[in-house]
Amino acid sequence: MTSTDINAQMDSLQVAATALITDYSDIATQGCLAEHPDQVDHRLGLVMEMLAAVQAAVKAERADGAWPVLRGHPGAEHDQRAAEYAHHWCDCQHCLHGGGPGDDESDIWT
Repeated sequence: MTSTDINAQMDSLQVAATALITDYSDIATQGCLAEHPDQVDHRLGLVMEMLAAVQAAVKAERADGAWPVLRGHPGAEHDQRAAEYAHHWCDCQHCLHGGGPGDDESDIWT
């Protein structure tokens, strides 16, 4: 795979994962999907394929014993990165915090 192929694959997965987070939010807030189930299912397939590959790598690398024992909580770094992300704001249409007409947080409660 070339770096161009990898970048294209990463872009596709980023879009799929971000859209699935929005799908999850739609279900949690509205009780249903906002997009056609076939579109959501396509995204699920892309992300599930990626998850299976990562899960296989985790299993294999744990089994070979090359990694040292992790000290501390395994989710601590993730929690820190999530907190940093939650505090950022941008106007990027691709970002979960991205702005656009009607996307201001104050609109949620009006």
